[in-house]
Parts: sequence; C-alpha cells; structure tokens
Amino acid sequence: MSNPQKIKGTAFENLATDLLNKLIKKSRWKRIPGSGALGTIMKESFLTSDINGKVDSIGKGFKVEAKVGYGGKTQFTLKKEWLDKIAEEASASYSIPMLVGKFLGSREGTKVFVVLDIEVFAELINIITELVEDQNE
Repeated sequence: MSNPQKIKGTAFENLATDLLNKLIKKSRWKRIPGSGALGTIMKESFLTSDINGKVDSIGKGFKVEAKVGYGGKTQFTLKKEWLDKIAEEASASYSIPMLVGKFLGSREGTKVFVVLDIEVFAELINIITELVEDQNE
C-alpha cells in the first residue's frame, strides 16, 4: 500500500476503531479490511463500510464511513454522497449509519467527530429515552 491517501485513510480507520472501542462502554468496533470495497463488490452487507460496530444496549449494529483530511485544520468538506452511501449500506443490514471524520493537522479542540442524519440521531435519542424510562419503572 504505497498510495499516501490510502495509508492516511487506513491509519484513520484504525484510530477511529480504537477510539470507539475505548470511549463507548460495552461495545465492539472492527475495521473492515479494504475499506469495505470487497463487501460492495461481493454484495455482502457484513463486509461493507469502513467500520462495523455493536453496542450491547442498542439492538442494531452500526455501519461507519471514515473520512480524514477533506479540508485541513479548520474546516472539513462533507459530501452528501458519503452519507447516502453509508445509509444505503446500513439499510441493507438494518444497521445505524454514521460518518466519523477528522480535521487533518488539528492539534487542539475538536479533532475527530461524528455526523448523523437527524432521523438517525433522533432514533438513538429515543432508544436512550426508552431505556431510561424502562429502568425507572
């Protein structure tokens, strides 16, 4: 893998996977080798996306698209096609679509972030609300 863009992308996918595993309790996140290209070619939904995840308290899995360096230290160019692609891949496996991005070269403040469609965000908040309500009964 001598392409600098591929190296940067793979390194970020590994970093994002490590961060998700470290920061989210009772979860398992795994990088999909080949950035999910093999799964797309074979039409195997388990192998699509850059990262797959599972959180014990949430009934659905996660499909994650990882992007780094689309802008620089202070801005990030977000493409609608990335969100559409991960939403389609997630739909095929009844998963939650998510994009994780990183500002390239940012040394302080926000460096790595998550993007969700507003309906996906609302679904997650509603799952949490139901869990809290069930616990309080």
